[in-house]
Amino acid sequence: MRAWFRAIAKRMEGMSREQKIDYIRRYYWYHILIALAVLGLAVLLIRHIFFPGPRVLFQCAVVNQPIDYPRDGRISEECAAALGLKKGQAVYDSDYQISYGDVKLEGANESSYEKFFFNIAAGVLDAVIMPESFYTYAAGMGVVFAQTEEIGPQTMEQLGLVAQKGPEDEAEPLLYGIVADTGHGEQAEAFAEYAGIR
Repeated sequence: MRAWFRAIAKRMEGMSREQKIDYIRRYYWYHILIALAVLGLAVLLIRHIFFPGPRVLFQCAVVNQPIDYPRDGRISEECAAALGLKKGQAVYDSDYQISYGDVKLEGANESSYEKFFFNIAAGVLDAVIMPESFYTYAAGMGVVFAQTEEIGPQTMEQLGLVAQKGPEDEAEPLLYGIVADTGHGEQAEAFAEYAGIR
């Protein structure tokens, strides 16, 4: 490496400062770009390994409701404060648009389906707000809920939820289900208290 730098310095002997800058920019731009990319990746890797963000201690999936990121962020922050957690440790996520059984949603894709069941299998989700028909479907797929409760109209308004029609075009109740064996059952219970589900 030292010999390489000496060879470059020898080639630039007798050049003015502007000529040296132009020479380096013209012939070694890709070396500089690669070095910057490697440095950037090293900084990102160090940041993620040694300075990770807050660990999520409660996560609630909201199935087949309008996706509203500002609302989700507001409820996540309020929930974290109510549960005595730090900002970012509670997540309320409505990005779960799932078609299942006889329910076919426009704009739903397989990634939400996979995201939901992968997060359940990985023990990431602690609670789920879902239509009753999805509860039946998820239970048939092996998802075990420690308990479920119907969500009332006041809670629906507080959480920005809307009533939906089920597979037979009739109003379908929304349920709050606490996933069994998540390790964060206390937070899921506290969220139910915060949201007025109980």
